[in-house]
Amino acid sequence: MTVAIRYIWIIKLSPKANANKSTVTYIRRFPTVEKRANLLPGNIPVPDISQLHPLLVQEISQTYNVSQFLPSRDRCDSVVQKPVYQIQTENGFLWPVVALERANILYCCLPLVEPQGLPSQDITKMQLINIPSISLGFSLLCVLSEFLKVPSQELAARVQDLTAFINEAAPFGILRDVSTENIISKLSNKSINVSKTQKLAAWRASNFKGRQTLQLIISEHVSASQCARETWQDSLQVFGDVTCRAELEGGMTHVTISLSHQGSGINTPLDLLVVHPCVQKADWQDLNLSHDVAPRRIRFSPPVESFTLCHYTVKRLLELPVFGVYHMKPEETRASINIQLKLNDQIKNSFEFCELRIPFYTRAPILNYEGTPTQGSISLSSNKKELIWNIGQKFTSKDQQAILAATVVFSGSDQGLPAPTVEDAFCRGNNSYAQLSFKIPDFTHSGCGIDAKSVQLLPSTKFKLNLSREYSTVDYKIWNSIGEALCT
Repeated sequence: MTVAIRYIWIIKLSPKANANKSTVTYIRRFPTVEKRANLLPGNIPVPDISQLHPLLVQEISQTYNVSQFLPSRDRCDSVVQKPVYQIQTENGFLWPVVALERANILYCCLPLVEPQGLPSQDITKMQLINIPSISLGFSLLCVLSEFLKVPSQELAARVQDLTAFINEAAPFGILRDVSTENIISKLSNKSINVSKTQKLAAWRASNFKGRQTLQLIISEHVSASQCARETWQDSLQVFGDVTCRAELEGGMTHVTISLSHQGSGINTPLDLLVVHPCVQKADWQDLNLSHDVAPRRIRFSPPVESFTLCHYTVKRLLELPVFGVYHMKPEETRASINIQLKLNDQIKNSFEFCELRIPFYTRAPILNYEGTPTQGSISLSSNKKELIWNIGQKFTSKDQQAILAATVVFSGSDQGLPAPTVEDAFCRGNNSYAQLSFKIPDFTHSGCGIDAKSVQLLPSTKFKLNLSREYSTVDYKIWNSIGEALCT
């Protein structure tokens, strides 16, 4: 089976979610791969970009108007295999289109898939795990998105360098390197200063020279859906990752660290580790004993650039970090709001930021509001669709509670306005939610941290160690207690 890419498309999306105003930034066709594809029985030719462009945006983009029903995208019997999509064209279904959307840019590619078995085999029925070109295509899109992750004023210059970048990353459509810094080092002709007695890892295109530093960051996240009703079961998901930046001299340095508990947090065991390919050994297995909080040892040989060393989950956390009760009573042109928040006693009461947003996307714009929170301040969003409660950097009361009672007045009674997401389209009448966002520095809910004494380098050398951790929300919804709710 040939593992190669036929096409690459990069599309700049319209901030107003209008498919007609999005623009094609870059197209790359690999003629040798496309020639092999045309020899396959039943191959669907790729249409001109003028025809394909709106189809890609409508079928794939998350910013496109979700209130519009498209049968090919929204039928209940449609098979969802994200990030793999099937695009219906005049000539038939184009599959598999692999897509990634980041920073208002849509990255798409079309891998080459050669049917196995009979020539008449329908490739759309093949299992994705048996098509390696899909995984490699997604890896290529990830490295392209990293390369274009620059300020908007620098984007045009980066796009001009894309051809040379792709020639190094995937010459002739065959993926060779997915390290952004490796490719940039090769393009800039940086020398590799490694003695003949040293070994250089395959993923290190250049050697670091300078003050040696090892930076490790634990980022733990929480996603929750709660509603103060007896029939509702609150849901909670806690997961995290460890990112690493190793500026170390030498071609092959081995680093060993220990993920342990640091005394703050609930000290819950990490259930599963998913590690980077550079990891040589790790205690990755799922631990069955609820009391087992043994350290997780990881040994790896790091690349030059920043990378995610591992991902982990925490399944045995049951208590919400912030418990909320939200009451919203809607009327024709107004709504009465009462919200109570209580911080869990085992959560660090020190926030980098903490705010609660109360959206009304299916109502007319907010004309006026009034209310006094027990702490913090309230304001109106620029689009006049959200009431924002800035809670502050600490719950100031002794019982660590905060309360907001407010009244919102709308400029009209229309509740049939289109919504930006499926959740917001659900929010009509009593159905509504409040979105909590916070970040707590130097803390993790699980208590996970890195023991500085456990960090070892081989060969041994002097280096500066920077350790940090943080705990933040990803999707934290508090649903109206007198309406219906959606679970995350």
